[in-house]
Amino acid sequence: MHNRRSFLREVLGTVWTTATVLEQAVFRAAHARAEARTAPDDLFDLEKVAEGVYAVIPRPLGLIHSNAAVFENSADVLVVDTHSTSAAAASVVAQVRKQITTKPVRYIVNTHFHWDHVQGNAAYRKIAPGADIISSTVTRQLIAEQGPTRAKASLEQVPKAIENYRQRLSAAKSAPDRAYYQTMISGSQAYLAELKSLAFELPNITFATDLVIHDKAHQFHLAFRGRGHTAGDIVVYCPQKKVVAAGDLLHGFLPYFDDGYPQEWPATLRSCGEFAFERVIGGHGGVQHTRERLPQMAAYISELVEAVAKGKQAGRTVQQLQETITPATLKSLESGGYGRYVGATLVKYYPEATQSTPAEALARGVQGNVASVFNLLGKR
Repeated sequence: MHNRRSFLREVLGTVWTTATVLEQAVFRAAHARAEARTAPDDLFDLEKVAEGVYAVIPRPLGLIHSNAAVFENSADVLVVDTHSTSAAAASVVAQVRKQITTKPVRYIVNTHFHWDHVQGNAAYRKIAPGADIISSTVTRQLIAEQGPTRAKASLEQVPKAIENYRQRLSAAKSAPDRAYYQTMISGSQAYLAELKSLAFELPNITFATDLVIHDKAHQFHLAFRGRGHTAGDIVVYCPQKKVVAAGDLLHGFLPYFDDGYPQEWPATLRSCGEFAFERVIGGHGGVQHTRERLPQMAAYISELVEAVAKGKQAGRTVQQLQETITPATLKSLESGGYGRYVGATLVKYYPEATQSTPAEALARGVQGNVASVFNLLGKR
């Protein structure tokens, strides 16, 4: 009954279809909270990437959250990205203390301004009052300007979802269904309360292009190399471990363009290739134990932008381009098995694709990318 790919669309109806991507994510978060009533306390898997370096990967019940990266320093810890809720941030800290180290958190890095990477900042501030929160100058500005506005939009949508759940509850005929919808109502109400009390904690250290943190154990190179996924994406590179935490600039999914700069993104990615990393902890999906996804992702975005631009210049509509620009027509998806890799990653890690085949997930993703690029061409 509760198919992860279609359940929320079925229950919420027009509320779902008219919601923004952010608002849909809030509904999925409420769904995850409801399911989590019977879930284990640990919401994340901690995967060792190198000595003292761990990827924090959301489990299925926590898929609304981004990945995080944890670097154990000589006397403290650096964490990259803080997830979407205070509860998730607290869960990460508890797991790190239980499974890795009891050293205190000293640095928190926001790779970009999106809510699923920064809304846990306030929790970290409470857990580690003396820690520094670091981002690019642009990202701090975007958190301040857009974070509260987008959270307010979500606050307006969640009550509509609750009302839909109540209607389903009143029509439910079996005890399991009634219990499920009741749980969804209470979970959504709890998430709504958390949103109402959400405080956006801004970074207290910012930089324009480069910042180096020197620890006795190793160094961190924080770098802004241009606009891409957003206007302020940074990467965190540890040369001694040869690991880069790349946020959503480079991850295992297809690119998300709606706040992005598709015509600039490939050059930004290629500039990050200056760092001699061997493994990537991206903002979503699994750990990449190779450098090859960076040029592959850059090539995909470049080819897609060129194809959409040519079609738009020729007067083609979005729908027409979605029919003609497909995984089969994009050479970049065939190169090095990049398309197969992305399709498999989507099915494994992305909640809206878990009931799909990799080919289906990839095809839908490309369709969405075509529409986004079409609308963003020429963005300044």
